[in-house]
Amino acid sequence: MPPFPLVPDLETMRRLGHAAVDAIAAHLEGQRQLRVGERHTAADLHAAVGEPLPEEGVGMEACLERFFDHLVPRCTQTNHPRFFAYIPGPGSYAGALGEFVAAATNFFVGTWLGGAAMAQLEVEVLDWLRQALALPGGVTGVLTSGGSVANLSALAAALATRPEERANAVVYTSSETHHSMAKAARILGVTHVRTLATDSEQRLSPTALAEAIADDRAASRWPAFVCANAGSTTTGSVDPIAAIADVCAQVGAWLHVDAAYGGAVALLPEHRPTFAGLERADSITLDPHKWLYVPFESGCLLTARVADLERGFASGPAGYLQDIPDAEVNFFARGPELTRGNRALKLWFLLRACGLEQIRNAIRSDLACARLACALVVEDPRLEVVTPPRLSVFTFASRAGEDATQRLMEAVLADGFLMLSSSRVDGRYVLRWCVANARTTTDDVRQAVARVRALLDR
Repeated sequence: MPPFPLVPDLETMRRLGHAAVDAIAAHLEGQRQLRVGERHTAADLHAAVGEPLPEEGVGMEACLERFFDHLVPRCTQTNHPRFFAYIPGPGSYAGALGEFVAAATNFFVGTWLGGAAMAQLEVEVLDWLRQALALPGGVTGVLTSGGSVANLSALAAALATRPEERANAVVYTSSETHHSMAKAARILGVTHVRTLATDSEQRLSPTALAEAIADDRAASRWPAFVCANAGSTTTGSVDPIAAIADVCAQVGAWLHVDAAYGGAVALLPEHRPTFAGLERADSITLDPHKWLYVPFESGCLLTARVADLERGFASGPAGYLQDIPDAEVNFFARGPELTRGNRALKLWFLLRACGLEQIRNAIRSDLACARLACALVVEDPRLEVVTPPRLSVFTFASRAGEDATQRLMEAVLADGFLMLSSSRVDGRYVLRWCVANARTTTDDVRQAVARVRALLDR
C-alpha cells in the first residue's frame, strides 16, 4: 500500500477515522475473549513485533491491522472487565473520544497566551471535581499525568512555605502510603521521611503521628508534611482524616490526602462520612484515570493554597515568556512542565456527556461486585479473607500457607483468564482483588471466582 499522506485530504481523514473507530469498537466488544494478563520477555516481543525503521510508509490500514492483530493480543488488558489487579485503569469510550479530539486539535495548555480557552476549560473542570467532592470554594489546582506527579507537586508546595528550613523538613507517611511519596521526597531533597506503623485496619494512627511529631520538634526538626490515605493501594484503607487534621493544625503541618484511588467513593453521598475531614486538607490527590473512568494519563492535585503551589515551582525570568499575562491562569506555574496538552478535554467529555450520576452508579456497581467477589471467595474453605472489602478492594490467602498462596498467584498469571496482584499485609503475603471498571458485571465476577477455584483444584 502507498504511504499515508502526512497532510491527508478530507476524504482520507474521514475514511481512516471510520476505520480506526471500527477497529476500536470491535476490540472493546470482543475483549472478554482475550487473555487478561500477558508476560513476555523483551526478546519474545522483539521477535513478534519488531521490524526495520520504515523509510517508506506502509499506509494506515497496515498500521491498524498490525496494532490490533499483533500488538493488542500481547498486551496486558488493564481495561479488561476481569482485570482485578493493582488498581485498574478502565477508561471509557466517552473519555477516549475526548482524548482523540484533544490530540487531533492539539492545543497547547501550558500558558494562558498559548491556550486560553482550554486553560479556562481546565479551570472549570477542576471546579467540577471540587463540587463533586463537596470541597469548599476556593479549591482549585492542576491536572497532572497521574498521582505520582500530583503527590510530588503537593510536597513541593509544602516545602515552599518555609524554604529556609528544607534541610530539617520531615515528611510523615504510613506503611500503606503509595511509593511515589517517598520518591517525591528523594527528588525534592527531603532526607527525613518517617514511615509510621498502622493500626489493625491498616490506618495511620493520629496518636502515633502526634508522638512522632513531638519527637522531631524536640530534635529541632520541622514537621512539614503529613500524607494521609483515602483508599490505600493494598487494602483500600481510609485514614481518620479529621483526627489527623487536628494533629496537623496544632503544629502547622501541611496535610495532604492521597485519594488517588479512593476519592471517587467520596462522590457518593452515602459514603461521605468515611471521608470526614477531607475538606480540611491542604491538598488532595485524585486520579480520574482510576475510578472516574478517564483514559490514562489523568491525575489531579486540588488545593486551596495555589500561591504556595506556584511558589513551589517558581523559576527565574525568561525572555521568551515575557508576553504571557500574569493576571490569568498559567498552568506551567503550577507544576514542573511548560509543555502541556489538553488534559481537561477527556474528563470534560466524560462528565458532560455521561453526567455525574451515571458515574456514581458505576462506582456503586463496582463496590457491589467487590463485595460479591469476596463472598464467593470465602465460600471455598481453602481460602480465607485477610482484609475485607474496603472501598472495592479485598485481600485473601490460601489457608495452606504462603507457598500455596504464591503458587495460586503464579497459576492465575499463567492462566490469563483473570488477573490479580499480590502484596503484603502486616508482613503476610496476600492476593489482592480490586474492582474498578464500569464494564465489569456480576457474571464476570462469578466466572473469575470459579476460575480461581478451578486453579486451586489443579
